[in-house]
Amino acid sequence: MPRAPGTASVERILSLKRIPMLAGLSPEDLAAVADFGQERFFAKGSVLLREGEPIPALYALLDGRVHLARRGRTLGHVTSGGFVGGAAMFARDPEGLGAVAETDTLAIELQADGALEIFEDHFPILHHVLREVCGWLVDLVAGLPPHLYGDLFPGVPGPRTAAADLDLVERILFLHQVPVFAQSGIDSLAELSRGMVEATYPPGATLWEEGEPSGTVALVVAGTVSCAARGGDATFVVGPGASMGAVESMAERPRWHGAVTQTSVTALQGHIEGLIDVFEDNFEMAMDYLAFMARAQVRILEMRVSGGGKAMERLYGCEDAPDDPD
Repeated sequence: MPRAPGTASVERILSLKRIPMLAGLSPEDLAAVADFGQERFFAKGSVLLREGEPIPALYALLDGRVHLARRGRTLGHVTSGGFVGGAAMFARDPEGLGAVAETDTLAIELQADGALEIFEDHFPILHHVLREVCGWLVDLVAGLPPHLYGDLFPGVPGPRTAAADLDLVERILFLHQVPVFAQSGIDSLAELSRGMVEATYPPGATLWEEGEPSGTVALVVAGTVSCAARGGDATFVVGPGASMGAVESMAERPRWHGAVTQTSVTALQGHIEGLIDVFEDNFEMAMDYLAFMARAQVRILEMRVSGGGKAMERLYGCEDAPDDPD
């Protein structure tokens, strides 16, 4: 059970502030998180998390050392000031993590249902976590081989309606096919649709250039867009169903790739603030988006990393494994 509001100790708040995911929160928001935290002691050899099970809680380590493993492979070791279980919990990862105390360990435990309650009652905290997760994803994409970019822009079979002058129902039907919104309800999709405008571009039109300020999102309804990153060294093409510009806009980062229409393109466009407003009104939609982005992190890391390393450290909050080449 959480403590009564406002009873969290200064020490607990300061401990939570050391967690990278939470470091940018205001003191008031940190106090809200701390109110749900409970100090837990784990003797050497105790199990915090088991592989093959959903993540039940997030642990912020105050003292000690915890060994992390996934699919039988050592990921690394979490020490004082680190955290265990965050990204995998956000991703709703059914495979979970293995976490065992290597020494006597003191941690602040935040149960998964407590995290959900915090997110639902304190949208600025959820918004902050969304921004951080998307920022991590931008960093990961920067080192992704170009042939894997397609996994970030899964397509859809194509619009069931004409690719121009879509009415509200047609927009909702299309949005329901976009993977990140596939689980969203009709009302939330309708609210999102009303905040977007339909735009049509001829072949060769520049949507944006790499390095430009972000802030707008484009969902490709019809046509294809040629994209270039790393100064043109990495190129890829996206088509119907691609959600372009959302990750860097949510992260408040510059455009990580340029975008030029390859054919005539119809897209639904809107400002990221509109999407954030929809998330504030539709908690489940926001949590589905967070889970989608966190799963993308896990998927990219598992494609790139064969064992531990700096990338795993960013995701799981751990030090490198001793035998890690990084």
